[in-house]
Amino acid sequence: MDFVIRQIASDDRQAWEDLYKSYLEFYESEPIASSTELLWERLISSPAIIQSFVAELNGELVGIAHFHYQLSTWTHTYHCYLEDLYVAKEHRGKGIATELIEAVAAAAIKNNCSELFWITKSSNQTAQRLYEKLATRSDFIRYERLLQL
Repeated sequence: MDFVIRQIASDDRQAWEDLYKSYLEFYESEPIASSTELLWERLISSPAIIQSFVAELNGELVGIAHFHYQLSTWTHTYHCYLEDLYVAKEHRGKGIATELIEAVAAAAIKNNCSELFWITKSSNQTAQRLYEKLATRSDFIRYERLLQL
């Protein structure tokens, strides 16, 4: 079973959106049409504002990774934030998530990033088992404050 990791393309829209909605559902979130549209535009703009790789298996999209770069205040390099990672349930355990992460890491290195980081829910034990093979768990705690716009 061979899958291909590649950059997202404009004709991936429907398959991407199906995966993205499944990703949001996994995290118990509802899609907002205007936000989904804005994300899509950011992914396919030239140059892309948010980067994306997809995993394709036998012509079908089965995984997505969205990431972006940020300046670091601690170093002279950038950091890469892997914001969204999702593999369709029926295709998990086949190495697709690992290859998506490795593709992001390679892109990050190419773009002068000294760090790649991501987060997951503390209840997502399955993902954590994979992540602990690929990275070091941080002891930082994330705080969130929703702001009124």
